[in-house]
Amino acid sequence: MAQGSYIIWTADKDGHPLGTLPTAAIPIVPPPDPMDPNATNIYFGVPVISTPPAPPPSAGAAISSTLSPPPNDQFELLQDIEKLLRAVNLIYLPVATQEKHRKEQFRPYYMRIFHLAKLGLEGPNAAPDISKSVLATVTADLIDDEAARVKNGHLKRLGKTAMWFSIPFCSLYVIAQLIPTDSVAVHYLAKLGVQLAVFANFMMLWLGCFVGVWLSYGIRTSIFTLTDLTVTDSDRLLPSIRLIFAGILTMILGLMFTLGVVQITLGTYPLTDLSSNNPMLAFLIGTFCGITELGLPAAVGKRASDFISKVK
Repeated sequence: MAQGSYIIWTADKDGHPLGTLPTAAIPIVPPPDPMDPNATNIYFGVPVISTPPAPPPSAGAAISSTLSPPPNDQFELLQDIEKLLRAVNLIYLPVATQEKHRKEQFRPYYMRIFHLAKLGLEGPNAAPDISKSVLATVTADLIDDEAARVKNGHLKRLGKTAMWFSIPFCSLYVIAQLIPTDSVAVHYLAKLGVQLAVFANFMMLWLGCFVGVWLSYGIRTSIFTLTDLTVTDSDRLLPSIRLIFAGILTMILGLMFTLGVVQITLGTYPLTDLSSNNPMLAFLIGTFCGITELGLPAAVGKRASDFISKVK
């Protein structure tokens, strides 16, 4: 057991303490109420310590502060508590929602966090080690309660966006496949250097990329952390931006495949031949690129760096 370095008090959404804090003049006040509907934050204050007046310092002596920094274990515990409380606020008290059941789920977690903060950071018998163990349990419970909702919700949003984005590419693919080869449109496209087979393959490349990006999130988020509950990915991209970003990088790789800058073969079969009329291969390549979307920037960036390094 150790002396707690903080006074733990309920606070509103702006961090202002609720009620009356104890002071040297008024050391005894009504205790904070974590059930207060306005209590959504925690105030970490400096405890009031009554000490006898110190004798005046001798000439030339340095005047030191009576406040000492908190021990490392208590400071680290405070940071972990603030991180967990922020996640709980973002999950259960978002500004845009008025769902009553979501707000009701906030209070039990807030009370647990508030009491473990008092256990580990306040009073003459503070127990930060025990509090940290309880904090890990509360964090695990929060992940168990919310991971499925967060993952499935993001997959729904990402899938819905991918479906809307797929409509124009799918339409262009159908048109490219059904248009007569002797039509005037094909003649003018040929003059512009556009081959219908290659164009159709690139449409399938985009469609495959969208499918791969959707699969990618489901594959790589099998184990959730506290951060995953509030941030879907480390790059912070929105679903629509993610699909466009991955699609453009996939198209750049497709151009390199078509031009022969990059070649991948399985035995004697070329896996990157997008110049032939093989939409299934294009869709497969796009899907693989989408699944490995997080590695696309590095792959394309490396090729670009190699190219620039050879420019003299």
